[in-house]
Order: sequence, then C-alpha cells, then structure tokens
Amino acid sequence: MKPPTTATGESSSPDRVELEHPEPRARWRRVRIFSSAARAPRARRPTDIILLALSFVLILLLAIPAPGPTKLDTGITDFVQSLPGLIGWFWEICYDLLIGWALLLLGLALFSKGRRRLFGEEILATSLALGFAMLAGRAAGTEWTLSLKSIGSSGPPPVYLAVRLAMALAVVVTASPHMTKPLRNIGRWVIAFGAAAGIALGATLPIGMFAGFLIGIGSAAIVHLLFGSPGGRLTLEQVAEVLEDLGIAATGLAHAPLQPRGVALVTGATPDGVPLVVKIYGRDAWDGQLLASTWSALLRRGETPHFGNGRLQQVEHEAFVTLLAERGGVPVLPILAAGVGEENDALLVTKRTGISLANAEAVDDEYLRAAWSAVDTLHGLGVAHGQLDRYRVIVREDNSPAIGDFGEASVASSEADRMVDRAQLLVTTALAVGEERAVSAALAVLGKDGLGDVLPYLQPAVLDRATRRAVHDQDWKLDDLRKLAAEAVGTEPPALEKLRRVTWGSIAMVAILGLVAYGIIAAIANVGLQTLVDELKKADPAWVLGALLMSPTIQVAQAFGTIGASIRPVRFLPVLMLEYSIQFIALAVPSSAARVALEVRFFERNGVDPGGAISIGAIDSVCGFVVQIALIIVITLTGLVNLNLSSGSSSSSSSSGSSGGVSLIALAVGLLVVGLVIGLIVPKYRHALRGLIPRLRTGLRAQASASAAALRVLRKPAKLLLIFCGNLASQTLQAIILGICLGAFGYHTSLAGLILVNTFVSLFAGFMPVPGGMGVAEAGYTAGLVALGIPNSVAMSTAILYRLVTFYLPPIWGSFAMRWLRGHQYI
Repeated sequence: MKPPTTATGESSSPDRVELEHPEPRARWRRVRIFSSAARAPRARRPTDIILLALSFVLILLLAIPAPGPTKLDTGITDFVQSLPGLIGWFWEICYDLLIGWALLLLGLALFSKGRRRLFGEEILATSLALGFAMLAGRAAGTEWTLSLKSIGSSGPPPVYLAVRLAMALAVVVTASPHMTKPLRNIGRWVIAFGAAAGIALGATLPIGMFAGFLIGIGSAAIVHLLFGSPGGRLTLEQVAEVLEDLGIAATGLAHAPLQPRGVALVTGATPDGVPLVVKIYGRDAWDGQLLASTWSALLRRGETPHFGNGRLQQVEHEAFVTLLAERGGVPVLPILAAGVGEENDALLVTKRTGISLANAEAVDDEYLRAAWSAVDTLHGLGVAHGQLDRYRVIVREDNSPAIGDFGEASVASSEADRMVDRAQLLVTTALAVGEERAVSAALAVLGKDGLGDVLPYLQPAVLDRATRRAVHDQDWKLDDLRKLAAEAVGTEPPALEKLRRVTWGSIAMVAILGLVAYGIIAAIANVGLQTLVDELKKADPAWVLGALLMSPTIQVAQAFGTIGASIRPVRFLPVLMLEYSIQFIALAVPSSAARVALEVRFFERNGVDPGGAISIGAIDSVCGFVVQIALIIVITLTGLVNLNLSSGSSSSSSSSGSSGGVSLIALAVGLLVVGLVIGLIVPKYRHALRGLIPRLRTGLRAQASASAAALRVLRKPAKLLLIFCGNLASQTLQAIILGICLGAFGYHTSLAGLILVNTFVSLFAGFMPVPGGMGVAEAGYTAGLVALGIPNSVAMSTAILYRLVTFYLPPIWGSFAMRWLRGHQYI
C-alpha cells in the first residue's frame, strides 16, 4: 500500500481500524495471479471500441501494399537480421514463446477456480483471430494451406500475415484485464520479442507482423465488447481493505453503475451511520476519459481532446478543485480521504450529505435560487464545473443545495465554459420543477442580462446523453425553454452559439464535395479508382515518411511571418503553437476564417486591442497574397517553367498513364464554376458571399482608428523582411514537400514548377467557399502536375498524398497545440 494522502488538514474520518493479519495478506498479494475476483463486475470498456475501429481501418489500409515486400519491409528485415549476437536459438525461443505463453494463460484460466468463463473467452478470441487472419491473408493472395502451416512454421518463406502472432496476441489481450500487472508486463515483452523473432527468422514480413498484431487486438476487442471485462475493477472486499488502510471503516458497500468515463463508484457507510461515496479511478478511467473528451472535442467547438494525467493525479485534481470551491464558499460534498490501492487504483472518499436532484421528490424556490447562487460563486472563483446534471446537483437534508463530482472541472475556465454550466443548470432545474419555475429562479439570481447571455448556449450540444433523453421524455422541448427564457428577459430568442463542430449536414456536404471533386478529376484526368489504388501501392514509404516529417516545418516559417506582422513583441513558441492550432480548426471552417478568428483571440490575450489584432491577421494574409502573386509573375515571366496546358503528359515514359489528355484551362474553369454553384446553392455560403462586401466596408470603418498602430509595422524594414521571408519560406517548403510526394512515385520536376503549381493552387483554392479547399485543391494539384508533364494517375496520387500530409494529418498535432494554448491561456 502506498502512503495515503488526506485531502483535509484535520481528520474528519472515523477512528482507524487496525488490520488483524497484515503480514499473511501481504504475502498472498505478492503471489496473486489475477487482479480481480472471478465474479468481479464487468463493463464494456471504451478503449475496446477505439481499438476495434482502428484495427479495422488499418487492416483495410494495409490491404493496399499487401502482401509485400515493400522497401520499408526490406529495410526493417535487414536491420533485425543484422543485430549482433541475436541469432539462431534466441530467435527460435522468442518465437516459440508466443505459443507457450498463450498456452500458459489458457491453462491458468482452465484450472483456476471460477475462471472457466475466461477460458471460453480466450478460445473464442483465438478462433476469431484465426478466422480473420485466414480471410485477410487470402484477400492478399495467400493460400489457406500456407496460412495454416505458418502457425507451426518458424522459417521462410514469409507469409502474409503472422497468424501465430495474431492468435497469441488475441489470448494475451483477452486475458490482460484479468491478470496482475507483472503478468501483463511479461505478456507484452513476449509479444514484442516474438514479433521481432518472426521477422528475423523470415516467417513473415514486417507488414504481415503488423497485420497480425491488428488482427489479434481487434479479435480481443470484439470479445471484450461482447462479454465485458473487469478492467482491474476492485471487488468490494478489496475496497474495504483499501478504506481500512486509509483509516475509514466502511459497512454496507455496494457497487454503483460504472460511470461513462470509466470511473467506478461504491456506496457505503461508516459504523456510526455516515454515508460514503468511494470514487475509484482504475484502468478504465483514463481510456474512458480519453474517448469522452475526444468525442466531445470532435463535436463541440472550442474544445480540444485532453488526455488527462495518471490516476492519482486525477484524484488530486478533483480534491484540489473541491477544496478550492469549498474554501470559496461553494457548498460541496466534503472529502474524507484520498489514496492509492495495491493495484494502483486511486480512491477518493467523500461524504454523502443528501440525495441527487434526480431523486428528490420536491424542492422549493429558495433551493433553486440557492443553487444558482452556488454556481455563481463557483464561477466567481474562475472555476467551471463542466457536468451540472441532475446527479451532481445535490439536495441536502436541510433542503440546501450542494455540488458534487468536480472530476471534469476546470480552474482556468473561459466565459463559454461558464455559460455552458449555466445552460446545464437551467435544463437540470427545469427537469426537476418545470420550465417556468426554473426560468424564474435563474432570472432572480442572474438578472435579465445574465440570463440573456445563457440563451445562445441553450442547445443539445451542451447536454450529456442522459440529460438529452430526459428532456426528450418531457412535454416541453429545449426550444420552448429558450423561448420562455427570452420572454422573461424581454427579447427575441437569439441565434444559437455555434458549438457543434460536426453535424449530419456538414458530413453530408463534405461527402458530396468529395464525390463531386473525385468525379471531376477522374473524368478530366481519365483516372479510374483501380488505377489510383494501383499507383498508391507503388509509393515509396521512405519518401512518404520524409514528406510527413517535413510537414510541420511549414508552420515554423508561417510563425516568423506572423511575428513580423505584430507591432508588439511576441514569443516564438506560442506563435508556433498558434500556427499548428490553425491546422486543427481548418478542417471545420475555411482556413482564412480560421486564421483570422484564432489570431484575433491570441493577440488580444497578448495585449493587442481587437482592431489591432484583426489588422495583424490582415497584414499577414495580404502580404502572403502579395508573395503568391509575385512568385507567379516572376516564374511565369522568366520562363523558368513551361506548362503544357492541353496535353495530359509530355513524358514519353508514361504514355500509358496519360492517355486521354487533360485541359488545365478546362479544369480551372470547371472548378471555378463548381465553386460558384456551391456558393449559390448552400445557404450559409450564399449569405456569406452576399454580405461580404458590406461587412468588409463596415468592419474597415470601425477598425480604422484601432488598426493605425498595428499598421506601423509596414514602416519597419525589419518587420517587412520577416513577413515576406516567412511567407516566401512557407511557399517554398510546401513546394519541396510536394516534390517529395512526387518523388514517392518515382517522378521529379523542377522546384520552380512545383512552386508555381503550389502557389497557384493555394491562391485559387483560397477563394473557393469550401472548408480548406477540399476537393478543389486536390483537383488543382492534379491539373498542375499534369501540365508539368506528370502522368495523370501519378499526378492524382501525388495530389492526394500531398494533401494528406499537409492538410488532413496536421490537425492531429494541431489538437495538442490547441490544448497547449488553452492551458497557457493564450486563447
């Protein structure tokens, strides 16, 4: 047992109950095999959903280069086989251990009391892995007999895929939630060395080993989703033992339902009748919170995925925020103790001082006003709760409110976070007492202005699933509640705050744009889907990796341009994080709008007034536009590049890929027409285009005086040099990466040609009313490369690869940058 930490300065827990036989229990723990009891509660872990989805997607992607060998396979195999001293018997033993360890886990489950269910699950996972491996191998051209023979074979010829690894991994992963940490670690090392051994012995290629790994993971995930897994969740006896070590004697312990974010709850009481709630952060806690936060960030604007800390750090965070709120005068559930158990499960013990609002029979208006005052006090401390639903708003015995469960609370909260809290509380109280009393209580505490500020956030996006279902069962809807609140304020219901990042309409629009773009490109470039797939298979992994590694350098150059546009000195690292964050939101809104919106907030936090912040973004954008026009003019007038505007390809070596020809002018005109049609058909884009000029005129007039200071950068040669050099370097780096993507398919062209194509397409796609120029940019790059003499299929494959590494993948690290900016309060 690790030393417990108490959450309060004085002891508020019952007297410590000494353990009668601590030494025998400690010796037994040292030889434990299973981390949970045979009948331990099970739950479907959210991580298994992620693992199954990733395995399925990656297996499909591996089908493109399968069965190999690719150049990457050859390089990895040569490296592993050249390791000194690790040959012959060592690799044989490691590869045989895959079977040995799987059999050991099967035996432990079969001959241990109460573990027959686990044995059946291991057998099912093994069968699934074998079946999926056989199917995947057959799809890649491997005969059924070869796949079966590879289970017992430990030598050449290499077989796609590694069936032995898939079956062993399925057993290991299926049993993992049931086993103690030492056995889980041993299993991981066996899998790692076994995979390397299969490559070294020539039993399979790295691509086949990776495919086998995915099959094993996916098969185990299916079993866990079908039957659930304990995930190391403590039994009631283990909870009682940990509580004893924390100095709390508890009786009547009972499991509460597993929380959506993977946190287990146990209820009980002390011998003298003090009710307790034990919150347990186990192995399920981190992955549950990861899935929930990632899903929330994908759906709601202004949020980024947060990956949390360790279990003890999560308990410490909740205890800290709870004590901070309590010290600030917010009624909370008192914390009795916090600590860590034998299996590294972190526990937080709180005192139950009432019942949840969902279970309360009736509350009066005084309670409602007190609840609003408590939340207002919490917001005054700069804290947002984040989950003010009916189960976290408490009714005490004296009919006073309390707030519980600060696990998702944020200390450095934004105004939007606090508005979300208020919207949640308004819905929560409306579910308890009706919409009229709920609105009246909110108006009494917040006033008309305060309640009016909440109205744009009163929408399903701020509610969890349980609350949305509860609202659905009422005879009133959110629109009715919003309308009633607007009438109380004396105004019309305002437009909703754009919280949802993804809607069914946006998904449909992206799908339609993708289909239209592919149809135009394929029709003009005369490239079919099978031709494109065959061409992508030929991509050199080393070149692809090089393009991906170089992609983040584009934002480094852009950061220097942004620094040059700012009249106030700013540090490089925050500006670089800003540029990466723009990549994160560029998938949701057009990139120019994303840059302006994010830069304005960023520079406001750095002491620049709103007009100056807008001017900084405008200066950077205008200078970038000037650089693009200058590059096009210089390269065109100097004759550095000869574009073939009517022929599909001038390369004699690629006549087969260029049949049919392509007209660059026709493609440009076609894309322009498509962009205009989209702008006229889609209401959002149509209204934006119609009101663009008046808004620009009004905005320029309003910001003229405030922008004067920011425009002084244009008088500073050093600043101008930084702006233009940053934008020039950005365009050059993009062209170089485009050339690397082209090199992945074995073709090369001049840097001047690549700069011209990239600059022209970037400029052209920026005018299209399509988020990130999706579809338009791919078509433009295809046409430009064809005009440089690249075969149609290669040009289209290069365009897709280039957009993948410079537009579709950068939001991954952009999400980390966004979280960094929010954590350091730069946005």
